[in-house]
Amino acid sequence: MINNFNKQVVAVTGGAGLIGSYLVDLLVERGCKLVIIDDFSKGTIQNLTPNLNSIELREGNLEDFNFTYKALGDCDIIFHLASRAYGIGYSKNNHTNILLHNERITNNLITTFTQKKPKKILVVSSSCVYDDNGPDIIAESYPIVNEPELANLGYGWAKRIMEKKFQILSKELNVPVSIVRPFNIYGERYKWVGENSQAIPMLLKKVLDKQNPIIIWGSGNQKRNYIHAKDCAKFIINIMENDDLGQIYNIGTEDVISIKELVNLIMKLSDIKLDVKFDRSKPEGRFIKSSDSTLLRGVVDKDNFKLIALKVGIIKMFDWYNKAFMN
Repeated sequence: MINNFNKQVVAVTGGAGLIGSYLVDLLVERGCKLVIIDDFSKGTIQNLTPNLNSIELREGNLEDFNFTYKALGDCDIIFHLASRAYGIGYSKNNHTNILLHNERITNNLITTFTQKKPKKILVVSSSCVYDDNGPDIIAESYPIVNEPELANLGYGWAKRIMEKKFQILSKELNVPVSIVRPFNIYGERYKWVGENSQAIPMLLKKVLDKQNPIIIWGSGNQKRNYIHAKDCAKFIINIMENDDLGQIYNIGTEDVISIKELVNLIMKLSDIKLDVKFDRSKPEGRFIKSSDSTLLRGVVDKDNFKLIALKVGIIKMFDWYNKAFMN
């Protein structure tokens, strides 16, 4: 149980990021001795500001083995979230760079943990490990045999390789390793990265900037399940608390919304009406991405499975926009 970790050193890689910072909030509430590892390439110090007096921040790049070994060598419980995930606009021309970046981090972590054995590990993978031709609602039991999601090919391969390496490490060291595969995560702590940004912040900015017409990649009919980062962090905690065997869990649900419907929702909530055009020459990714939530519901208390509604989450993103672009 995570409450028994309060005498352990708990590390969160990528703790200043979108999901990681919410995870830090929850761990601070539990009184854990927290070490946050981040290079601030995707996270911000502002995401950690409320907790700076309750954590130890170790700033550096996990691609550097010496830093990785020093930063994690004394840690007992590991939450590994550090990764550079961008929108499909970036992935389109950077599959190799994404793969190599994530591989360097994975290899450094594996080498560190073989020499400095932790007590328990949770690693954050991605729904991008699944191929484009599977069922609309994907279960963890779906076989990983074909190419990962083509629009995020490099990232999908990096996460598949990471999963397998940590599974081997788990068997060799007899250390439980839980693996989570989040579906599309969003939230108001997102760090804007321009044209490389992900779908909800990108579309929301286009609407609030009153770009007319709004250009949408693909047909607009592609459907996604969206989970707020705070809910994702809550589920990660629940899994770490309850999974002693080291299983794989999707973090997502069966509910979906099309990109076209998402844009219309943003316009409705902002009271802005714009023309929308669809660029079918651009990649749109897997047509439907949603998750069978059966396993996830099995480790999460029913009371904790009350999700932040997409409408509420988008309203929270309006505050993000105002802080990021209107000050």
